[in-house]
Amino acid sequence: MFLTIAHRGDPLVHRENTMPSFRSAVDKGANTVEFDLRLTRDGRIALLHDASLQRLWGVDAQFADLTLAELRAIDGEGYQVPEFAELIDEFDDVTFLVDLKTDDVVAPAVEALRKKPGAFERAIFVAARRGGREALIKLRQDEPDAIIGLDWTEENPAPADLLDAMKPQYFGPRWAVADAAEVPRMRAEGYRVWVGPLADPAQVAAAVAYGVDGLVADDIAELLSLLP
Repeated sequence: MFLTIAHRGDPLVHRENTMPSFRSAVDKGANTVEFDLRLTRDGRIALLHDASLQRLWGVDAQFADLTLAELRAIDGEGYQVPEFAELIDEFDDVTFLVDLKTDDVVAPAVEALRKKPGAFERAIFVAARRGGREALIKLRQDEPDAIIGLDWTEENPAPADLLDAMKPQYFGPRWAVADAAEVPRMRAEGYRVWVGPLADPAQVAAAVAYGVDGLVADDIAELLSLLP
């Protein structure tokens, strides 16, 4: 399956990482939704990219300092910070691209996914942050059947020792470093590859011609319209 990955849902139409944003992306045809997980002060899993609520929610507070109830009480102009369980329960046929924002959310996220039949098998775990690679290596050790993606921004190939330790099934470089990261070699060695986020139609066309296995985009409707 070619992955059409909605980056934080449909953020050009709805607030990113919210249920309306994900519903909109899936309704438009996305087969994969990307989102970010963090733990609240009371140990609940909820969705937000930033450590602070300032940018999206206009609140000068750190996500980890608030309980789920406090997060849900924020006036978000019709939006709420979603709990992870809502997403798992609503979408039965969608692939989850799970960005693990902190170490402490990894084990609870795995547990939550395993509670719903088939959900863990539809999840691809990434950790695009400082220390994220170590977290994914530990995830591989703890959960040998986990599907892992190595997010990559560096202008050089991924080192063999990292690949051996993490054993990712997916490789996710930015489009700008696709050549330097040796995407054709990675695909030849059996890794599935996505690139993005892409916003420019010419980049989408070039990435498809390059032979990747998936694309990440903020504008999922445009992405789908440009695919062959």
